[in-house]
Amino acid sequence: MYWFFHINRTNSPFDLNYEVIELLDDKVIKIVLNIGFRIQPKVELYFKRIVQNLVDNKELNLHIRADGSTKYNSEPDFKFVIIEKFLSVENEFAIRDGLLLNSYYILKNMSLSDTRAFGLDKSDVVLEEIPIVYQPISKLDLDRKAIS
Repeated sequence: MYWFFHINRTNSPFDLNYEVIELLDDKVIKIVLNIGFRIQPKVELYFKRIVQNLVDNKELNLHIRADGSTKYNSEPDFKFVIIEKFLSVENEFAIRDGLLLNSYYILKNMSLSDTRAFGLDKSDVVLEEIPIVYQPISKLDLDRKAIS
């Protein structure tokens, strides 16, 4: 199964609710979690509770426990994939743009990680890095050398 879990920070301080959208019957499910700005996100805890509610209400045709384990596999099978963006080396910046973007990523690396900010256990997280091409290189002087 694949779960798309979207976290939406709301302007109401104590909102805590969710929506479940089944994209493909018991295979792909999207959950939109609305969290108020004063509530600490404990995403893994909320996710397990949502799955347990879906199983209890027989909305999912699964044979899993709240922690993600089954009677055949006692280990939880939940993995959270966090998509991290980074600047590709295929960018060509003006000095100002390069300075701004590199400063942003330096500050981002010094800040709280997404794993800790979302309240996830490190053992359940997989980080995927995706390159961002903001300004592709327009002129590339690359000549083929003739073999004699």
